Amino acid sequence: MQDKRGFRVIEPSVLYVGTPVYLVATRNPDGTTNLAPASSHFALGRTIVLGLEEGGQSLDNLRRHRELTVNFPEAQQWTHVERLAGVTGKDPVPDEKSGAYEFEPQKFERAGLSAIASDLVQVPRVAEAPLQIEARVRRITPSVDEIFGLVEAEVLRVHAATDITVDGTDHIDPQAWHPLIYAYRHFFDRGDEVGWTRKSPLAYPPPVISAWQVSGGSWQIISADELSASVELRRADGEIAEVVTLSDPKQTRWAQVQRAISGQ
Repeated sequence: MQDKRGFRVIEPSVLYVGTPVYLVATRNPDGTTNLAPASSHFALGRTIVLGLEEGGQSLDNLRRHRELTVNFPEAQQWTHVERLAGVTGKDPVPDEKSGAYEFEPQKFERAGLSAIASDLVQVPRVAEAPLQIEARVRRITPSVDEIFGLVEAEVLRVHAATDITVDGTDHIDPQAWHPLIYAYRHFFDRGDEVGWTRKSPLAYPPPVISAWQVSGGSWQIISADELSASVELRRADGEIAEVVTLSDPKQTRWAQVQRAISGQ
């Protein structure tokens, strides 16, 4: 379907189209901890790549001591993050930040957050962050313009708050996880779910439908909304064997997404 909207060429000052905020903790030369907010990152397998500003305390620390923690706050914690926006761990304050930043050696206290010991690295985690990563730097590469350093870090351990995980699994529950999203210098909560990929470990059919498929039957959703869904279970010859009614919210959501994917 062709998009009918109009377009124009723009030159935005930043390209933060919307990424989760994180707090990176690093080890200062005197053994204390620096804590800084950032949002440039991506992950591939067990590697997390961070974009950190050259000349900043975080990047300087990582070149000396290659351990760190990456802590993801939830949306409602945005004020804690913003308390760190005008401070730096650099003393004296660099000329380019003079007037806009002040030196703050006690970053956790300034943010109203607590440090908690890590298991495998010497750098602490942010106790209040529902998702915390312990990592070790494997490589730091300068950006093309040499304004940033691209930090490739091996993830050593992941800590997740119990209430954002799926019981009995190692999965984060995407419905329970509300990361703080940073987009064009504004903070957002995660929006409504609109669908999922076929590889989602949480997108499997309800047990009754899955069992029917295993037995060689097929199925077709005939109606679905937020309250209930009706699914026809069909035999191999196409005859309807049973109409199943789903009422569990996750199962009705599954039915709604399946209808959307099939274009029904």
